Amino acid sequence: MSCSVFRIGVLVAGALSAAPIAAAQTGASAPNWKVIYQDAQTDYYVDAASGPKSGEFTTASLIEYKVAQVVGSSQVWSMVSHMKVDCDQREIMTIDNTLYAAKMGTGPIVQSQLSSDNWHTPQPDSLGGLIWNAACGK
Repeated sequence: MSCSVFRIGVLVAGALSAAPIAAAQTGASAPNWKVIYQDAQTDYYVDAASGPKSGEFTTASLIEYKVAQVVGSSQVWSMVSHMKVDCDQREIMTIDNTLYAAKMGTGPIVQSQLSSDNWHTPQPDSLGGLIWNAACGK
């Protein structure tokens, strides 16, 4: 399977987001990560416990790097993206991306940015398509 990272794997310019920190402070439950794809450099996960399997809801995905990425002078081992998914319309939209200094979306936050993404239909064999399929149970 060819799996390309698009939109979700690219940090776009935007304001710093407090969403991941706010979620932790409000007592939101920790994600139940489910592997959806693996290759030689990365493991891709989606939160298997998020929301209904129809309509529109928010979920999270995680990219874990097998070799640290360098952003500025910091090592990045994982990235968590929050996104909206619409199971009825088969659409997805990235809300924010947060880079972490440790695996599985843990450790100090290296960088967090809002996304300028819009609703779009993910390509079937893309990372977005895999996330939509896992989140919507298709």
